[in-house]
Amino acid sequence: MAHVTAIIPARLDSKRFSRKILYPVKGKPLIYYVWHAAMQARLVDRVFVATDSDEIGRTVNNFGGAVILTSPKPRNGTERVIEAVKGLRTDIVVNLQGDNINLPGKDIDRVIEMMTSDPKIQFATLAQPIGPRGWKDKLYSPNVVKVIINASGDALWFSRYPIPYLKNPDRQPAIKRYPYLEHIGVYFFRKKALAAYRSWERGKAEAAESLEQLRIIENGGKIKVFLTSTEVISVDSVAAVKKAVRHI
Repeated sequence: MAHVTAIIPARLDSKRFSRKILYPVKGKPLIYYVWHAAMQARLVDRVFVATDSDEIGRTVNNFGGAVILTSPKPRNGTERVIEAVKGLRTDIVVNLQGDNINLPGKDIDRVIEMMTSDPKIQFATLAQPIGPRGWKDKLYSPNVVKVIINASGDALWFSRYPIPYLKNPDRQPAIKRYPYLEHIGVYFFRKKALAAYRSWERGKAEAAESLEQLRIIENGGKIKVFLTSTEVISVDSVAAVKKAVRHI
């Protein structure tokens, strides 16, 4: 079985929700719940929080987590993960965004199992269907990233815009005309694939959308998308915290 390391990149200066990583949820900082989900994955051998913040580091140490201190240079989570794993021996790296609540460890394991059995998968991620409840809020929010996939389950594109665009949008509700997918901020890499990511320049689409995964597609890479039926909540506001509390 491959050796797997999970890294949770964390920073304090979130633009939409300042210091959200440390926001208290039921007496624990938000990042604790992401760390706990990673710890529940039976195929993950080690879990680290990668940060350039001493405050985050102390908080993680206080609840029993391990920390790798990085420089402030990384422009996104994947670049921080690359810096964190540079000296680690590992085969597969899981990059878990620090604001996802209700992420099942079994879904992390499922992707790891597929990558272990299929060496062609270099990059992978998770997505969930946008259901009928509150679908407009998700579909038209730039804070919710949408992904479209091909028949093989590979990502064709990610966007903050509701893709694909529907011609004659008023004919019937958009959610009934197309099975829209919400991207979940969890990335799976082979360590060698991370080296390729590091060698690529930041692409124009990546910069325009501010979506780090587009660098892979812009350079011809394939990202396998695995679906989950569990509602994973990306916390980007105090209102989202209140919603997330119901799942903790």
